[in-house]
Amino acid sequence: MPNSIIVRIGKIELKGELFDTPAGRAMAQSLPIECQWSRWGEEYYGTTQPGFGSYPGDTTDLMEVGDLAYHAPNGWFCLFFGPTPASRGQEPRAAVPVLKVGKVKGDWAAVKALAESVKATVEAA
Repeated sequence: MPNSIIVRIGKIELKGELFDTPAGRAMAQSLPIECQWSRWGEEYYGTTQPGFGSYPGDTTDLMEVGDLAYHAPNGWFCLFFGPTPASRGQEPRAAVPVLKVGKVKGDWAAVKALAESVKATVEAA
């Protein structure tokens, strides 16, 4: 069963869920999660506190706006909100294959206006 979450970046709230997958469940059990994110095109990525290990599941580089993803080798937790330098057109695309772990909705124009580096918190809704 998915877990309802809120991703807070400053005054912005993105509401959604963590999926019922091994990685999604591990993250849900560790809430709240603190993120230090850097921007790469229209993606935020970075490390979390607490950190997470490796999990089984299908990986992909093709994303949708609002996808949350995890890259175990680097410990990166990612939020996709538009094209990245790896995109072929307007679709969001990860630099490397990642596990999709959740999905959020919100004000993407406000997210696009944020700084190159942000702190975010993922909380239970």
